[in-house]
Amino acid sequence: MDIIANKCSGKGNGAKCLAAAESYLAERGIAYTVHETHCTGHGKALAAELSRKGSETIVALGGDGTFHEVLNGIDFSKSRLGLIPAGRGNDFAIGTRAASLDPVRAIADIVRGEPKELDYIDIGDKRCLNVGGTGLDVEVLLKTAKSKNKLTYVASLFRCLLNYKPYRVEVTANGETSTYDCIMTGVCNGTQIGGGIKLSPVSKADDGKLDVIIMEKPKRVPTVFVMPKFVKGKHMDKPYTKHIVCESVKITTPAPVQLDGEIYYGLDFDARIVKGGVKTFATAE
Repeated sequence: MDIIANKCSGKGNGAKCLAAAESYLAERGIAYTVHETHCTGHGKALAAELSRKGSETIVALGGDGTFHEVLNGIDFSKSRLGLIPAGRGNDFAIGTRAASLDPVRAIADIVRGEPKELDYIDIGDKRCLNVGGTGLDVEVLLKTAKSKNKLTYVASLFRCLLNYKPYRVEVTANGETSTYDCIMTGVCNGTQIGGGIKLSPVSKADDGKLDVIIMEKPKRVPTVFVMPKFVKGKHMDKPYTKHIVCESVKITTPAPVQLDGEIYYGLDFDARIVKGGVKTFATAE
């Protein structure tokens, strides 16, 4: 077993989760090797190298960003992916219950070895596990990354909305093309982003479908007033929300794109679901 660990994730939670997982494995005499990440992209490179060498089980320990990197490096024809959530938000694990938030239970599920398959999203030449989006979510991620006082995602969301202007996107799905003036567009495999904002509460990570959520600017009230519903997932039946279920979608926008919270510039937002593409482990919960 190989563990790709981001010990700095979750303000040090990664180091605590790694210690708990190592203790569990050592007590049972289970062989493992830890590979610590040290910079952006290192998780991807480690996963690719470990798969190439024939590692049967590669465990990603960290937040959604670490999961994203390992997902983009692993070769599922050779390796199976274990997940130990250790970030601040852990949106994919919480929203899909793909892994326990308790690191001991998470590593126990991996050791137990019951196979399970989940979907992922191909977007351009990248893989996305949870949600790919453009618009306000990218703006919020940029603000939180630059913030000196470490604004939370929700706090930054409300602040950005005060001056955010809608932008135009062209969406092609199920043989139809439409344009929208929106505040954000999300292509969802998981249900939530930003540490608990329920962007797509209806999503399932194993149904072979994408849920495209398009949030337009409300016509009768300031956008900031509808955000509490958006945060709680109560926006799906509102007139400013467009929900498209499909297997592939092309979104034309000049704006940058975020995949699992990682921002990409110049990436073609051409997405398709890969059903059962993630070879992982079932949880006992």
